[in-house]
Amino acid sequence: SDVSDMTDDRPLLLFFSSRRSGPARRMAGLVAWVNVNEKRRLKVVEVDIDARPDLAEGLNVTGVPALVLVDRKGVLGRLEGRVTGRQIDRFLEPHLAAR
Repeated sequence: SDVSDMTDDRPLLLFFSSRRSGPARRMAGLVAWVNVNEKRRLKVVEVDIDARPDLAEGLNVTGVPALVLVDRKGVLGRLEGRVTGRQIDRFLEPHLAAR
């Protein structure tokens, strides 16, 4: 990763998914949309739960799809299961409003 990552203080939205999960695949488009629309205030990273079970376990993610919002201080919130774009917006807004 590059130097800008070290100075980036945007929260990180981790999207836990799996190629085996239909709901996670269907949610990928919504997460991509959030990534485009909130680029200024948020960094979005997709995490394959099969490739990074350690990260999932460390954040108590037990299934996919799941969204976990973190910043330097820790976990800000989470959404588990398949959700709508509106639910994602409502989940993110209080954390992004001040940014």
